[in-house]
Amino acid sequence: MKPSPVPKEPLTPLILTPRHEQILRAIQEYRYATAQDITNLLFSKGSLTYVRHLMSALAGGKDQQARHYLYRFPFPTGSAGNRERIFTLGALGRNFLANELGMPVDWYFRPYKSDRLSHSHVLHHVLLTRFMIATKTYTREHPNVSLLESRLCHELARSESMMVGKKRKPAIPAIIPDALLLFVLRSNGAHYPVMLEIDRGSEFRTKFKRHLKARLDFIRSGEYKKMFDHPAVIVAYVASGARPEHMQRRVKTMAAWAQAVLTELDLPGWGVIFRFTAISLDTLYEDIPSLLEEPVWYRPDKTEPVPLFS
Repeated sequence: MKPSPVPKEPLTPLILTPRHEQILRAIQEYRYATAQDITNLLFSKGSLTYVRHLMSALAGGKDQQARHYLYRFPFPTGSAGNRERIFTLGALGRNFLANELGMPVDWYFRPYKSDRLSHSHVLHHVLLTRFMIATKTYTREHPNVSLLESRLCHELARSESMMVGKKRKPAIPAIIPDALLLFVLRSNGAHYPVMLEIDRGSEFRTKFKRHLKARLDFIRSGEYKKMFDHPAVIVAYVASGARPEHMQRRVKTMAAWAQAVLTELDLPGWGVIFRFTAISLDTLYEDIPSLLEEPVWYRPDKTEPVPLFS
């Protein structure tokens, strides 16, 4: 006679704490993040292990578990080994934010998409998340520069869609950058809107120049001011890749392409709005002070690096 199967103990339901809610709100805003990013945004230094525990619990304790508050998957590198885990919003998390907290959440990560995610796609999003969080955490702790506003591409796209549907159809198609940040320097009160673009080196000359021309058309037409309510802007490209020397070449190449576009369009004074620099995902939190306050950016019309705000 076969022994009766031992019944499985029911899973203990996760009781959400205010810390869990903070994490869900942050993941909803940034969409893709690592435990390190959430630690830097919400917790004190030295809390990484604790944050991993909290986030793993929200993701069901394993990779690629559907119907949980978060969805966790390994960074798609194509190599073996213990890869860093990426967290995004799960179906249960979306329902909790929308139904329990009343937030306007219109998305969550569909698990069937995880096998289709490329290394470049995920890295682009994680770079964007890390740049935004590094900027936010640095400016809230330092007196020289403040971040008044920060909006990511999905929020900008949603706002533009609502504006087109209700009020107007723009003469020039809207340009949605990876992010829009509004800084103010406390020394003189000057405001600096920055359109941020993450560059992974995947666009060659023709496509990149077309990318630049579209942004210039958008700004010159006045549609930029209507959409973002700022008369001026800095268009900042940050390049990232595996090899620092390659990224430095990419930065100078992009600046040269920009200068060629400005010459072609007879806009000699417009080089002042462009900035180009290189970043590294691994050191971005350490590098953000120099990115915001030191001359590490290149302009099309100058050979020496300049500050972001100059």
